[in-house]
Amino acid sequence: ADLNIIANTGPSSTGFNEFAPLMERSKPQLVTSGIVGSNGTLGNEMVFSKFNERTSISLGQFHYETNGFRANNDQKHNIYSAFIQHAFTSKFNVQVELRTREKEHGDIQLDFNPKLFSSKGRRKLQEDSVRLGARYAFTPNQDVIISTIYANNKVDSTLNPANSESSSSDRYQFETQHLFREKFFNITSGGGVSRVESDTANKGHPLISEIENERSNAYMYSHWLLPRNVTATLGFSYSSYKTSSTAISAPLRIKELDPKFGLQWNISDDLRLRLAWFETVKTDLITQQTIEPTQVAGFNQFFDDPNGTKSRRRGVGLDARILDHLYGGVEAAIRNLDVPNLTTREFEKQAEQVYRSYLYAIFNSNWSMTGEFQFEKFIRDDDKHTSPLDVSPKKIQTLSAPISIKYFNPNGLFSSLTGTFISQDFERRSHTLLDPKIGKTEGFDSFFLLDAIAGYRLPSRRGLLSFEVKNLLDESFFYRNTQFYISEPVASSYIPSRTFFVRLTLNF
Repeated sequence: ADLNIIANTGPSSTGFNEFAPLMERSKPQLVTSGIVGSNGTLGNEMVFSKFNERTSISLGQFHYETNGFRANNDQKHNIYSAFIQHAFTSKFNVQVELRTREKEHGDIQLDFNPKLFSSKGRRKLQEDSVRLGARYAFTPNQDVIISTIYANNKVDSTLNPANSESSSSDRYQFETQHLFREKFFNITSGGGVSRVESDTANKGHPLISEIENERSNAYMYSHWLLPRNVTATLGFSYSSYKTSSTAISAPLRIKELDPKFGLQWNISDDLRLRLAWFETVKTDLITQQTIEPTQVAGFNQFFDDPNGTKSRRRGVGLDARILDHLYGGVEAAIRNLDVPNLTTREFEKQAEQVYRSYLYAIFNSNWSMTGEFQFEKFIRDDDKHTSPLDVSPKKIQTLSAPISIKYFNPNGLFSSLTGTFISQDFERRSHTLLDPKIGKTEGFDSFFLLDAIAGYRLPSRRGLLSFEVKNLLDESFFYRNTQFYISEPVASSYIPSRTFFVRLTLNF
């Protein structure tokens, strides 16, 4: 999820770039994809897979690198994976996945002003993981799933030549789940435990900080088919989380029982109403994976928040088929967060609001259009522990409205043109440490971006070739993404310079 490859390019794209049919024969298959572009951008992915009646295997390799649009904006990724699944019987199958990952980057975050960045900050990640999963069907309407993950993680971070940090961790996670299905209801229940042991050392300091995180959870989600085409979700989750450090005297302990409620009502064949209200506690997820249900009535409940964050989310959505080939909808969601301060053991209030509408149209077999409107608001208040040197975001309000027109020709030619209007109001807690020579580091900005794609889809599902341009008008702008306190740094969705890409995908 945090590979930072350019949006809508390369191996991460699905849908139009998916070459596997719904039903597949027992045969070997090789899919390769490559991308080359401006700013020294290179990427490739190769996946070899083969399956027969009972066994399926997959071997994968992924590489991506770019110099970025400014100094110290480079990044490089390498991933190697192996996967095997075997069905011992029609009721029992087992899968094993091995994965190794390397990542190195500079300052990839866009902090409103493009000139505001670290010229020396570097980060390197190496992670090895193994996952074992199994499924057993007791009866036609009951299944048990087991998932176990072990990961070893090493991170080296450098703020400047005199300030560097190195950490290593061992991570364990075990989960089990029971699925029960009846005609008018189904129940998903389960739980798990996880443990993280990590050591951190600073350059020039002999002291090592040791951190231990322990987590256990249990949950139950039930879905009920009610009269008048109503599906209700009722459930709960219980989380027990503890984090302790040798650098801090008192550990942080959290025990929460969180309700889950969702409602989906098909008012008619063309109109659906969705409602949700639920609470969660963010705890360690090894390699960001879990088998617990991640959404309620179409609203995501897990986000990459700091560990120990308590959140409550409320949402309402309305989805409609306006005409046979015209679809639209609106959605609103509010999330209130209590984010722990690991030093004071107190919680900081934050709030997130997202309002979204969309319209999708298929004019004929050659033309389609998509349009979206989204307003996001993030805000957190100052408290008694806020430092006057804290230059992190205090308020971010972002409006984005992309409109895309796409053309597909039966002979394989395709193209698209996307225009996106963005406006943002950004405010920091403080700007005491910011260099006034850089220019404005907070405030308001609006801009328009134009992206274009032209390509050819090869016959017989053999692949595609495309030429793509991002920020065709070469707009410069001020922008700040909302992901500022997450487990892995994330690059901005928008880049203030024109970039070109050529992409080739082949399927054998």
